[in-house]
Amino acid sequence: MIALTIGIVFGLSWLPNPHLSKYGFLPARLAYWTDADANMNVRTAVPMVFLGLFSGIWLISRKYGGYWWAGIWLALVLIILIAEVGQLALPRRHFDWGDVMWGALGALGGITAIRMAGFLVKK
Repeated sequence: MIALTIGIVFGLSWLPNPHLSKYGFLPARLAYWTDADANMNVRTAVPMVFLGLFSGIWLISRKYGGYWWAGIWLALVLIILIAEVGQLALPRRHFDWGDVMWGALGALGGITAIRMAGFLVKK
């Protein structure tokens, strides 16, 4: 599931046109939301939340400790950076620190949600 979500992140990041409504694979309302100028950076957080959730579940299932959680979050940020650098090769795309920030926050939110759920289940 993690590999599939990483593939989705790269696939969406490296589409030639940043306006997802042009491709027809999203429902109209969702495509409208993703294409709104106000949401162009925020939408990067959405798949990263899921990557954070899936990664957190994996960490809990392996019983990995705190350093692993920080390391996985850094790895997810690296994925965002790779996706953004890849956009430099596309004429209608560009590197955007706002995407990196929102993606990092999304990943942190997903990991944190699973980490907190893990603490609640233990008690």
